[in-house]
Amino acid sequence: MRIYIIVSVVFFSNCIYKVQAQSGAGLPVQFIQFFKTYGLINPASIGKDSAIEFSTGNKSLTGAFSGVRTFYANANVQLNARGKNKPKHVLGLTFINDKEGSFINRNRAALVYAFHLPISRKSILSAGVAAGFINYSYKPSNISAGGSAFAPNADIGLWLHRSNFNIGISGNQIIASKLTPIDETYIIERHYNLTADRTFLLSPYLTLTPAFIFRWYDEEYYNADLALILVIQDNVTTAVSYKYDKGVSVSGGLEDIKVGRSMFKLMFSYYFPLGGITNYNPAAYELSLRFVPGAHRRGGISGGDTEEEEEE
Repeated sequence: MRIYIIVSVVFFSNCIYKVQAQSGAGLPVQFIQFFKTYGLINPASIGKDSAIEFSTGNKSLTGAFSGVRTFYANANVQLNARGKNKPKHVLGLTFINDKEGSFINRNRAALVYAFHLPISRKSILSAGVAAGFINYSYKPSNISAGGSAFAPNADIGLWLHRSNFNIGISGNQIIASKLTPIDETYIIERHYNLTADRTFLLSPYLTLTPAFIFRWYDEEYYNADLALILVIQDNVTTAVSYKYDKGVSVSGGLEDIKVGRSMFKLMFSYYFPLGGITNYNPAAYELSLRFVPGAHRRGGISGGDTEEEEEE
């Protein structure tokens, strides 16, 4: 029975990995709340909202696959003094862990840098790079030996911000490499992302933001997600998103939760596969948390240090 359980865990883990990383191509897991994790997709987007921010999140599969989850944490800080219509330098750290059962771990860590350059009164163009490593490790079991392997990793990106509109393009895993922690070799392949969102003011108390991501690896592999995010009175968020030919997710959260002068953002999401739950399209849930210190709530690439400066 013990051997059966171990074999089942390894088998199902490999199945899930093929879902999230497409058959050994080594693509990173895409989060349900992709509109909350632009910094993981495009390094040029870090610092777009705040001078200092901390974010974390966790995506977990359900049912028989509940041991499969992905966790991320990142922190960004603006290096130069804040000011409207001035170039900005932002430095960040990112860590991502994929845990598949009790035996399989995949880790990514990177140092991230972004440069934000105002190109007009309302437009800012950003360029960014992330450099670090990828690690795949397997714990030993009664039926297999353990192993670990490292490879360098780098991402690049461009990001254009104009008032209530964002668009970015990025290349991930641009250092093509291979990892062989045990018998199987994983190919860390380049892939590309296009992201965009646009916020519409429906009323003084209501905004709607369509957000889009398109990720492609080659002509045979791509995925597209479209989300609609509704924010009520700047405090309550609801969202629904559609993953092309895969499933639908619903989200709810709180924005700008003030604790003293600091601010928190919290969101929960649940993903429903279309056509039922399968090994290749499992249900999942996700929780994200973002913290912005009070003295640094403003001063992202949007400009202005204070409301009074923006009004002027």
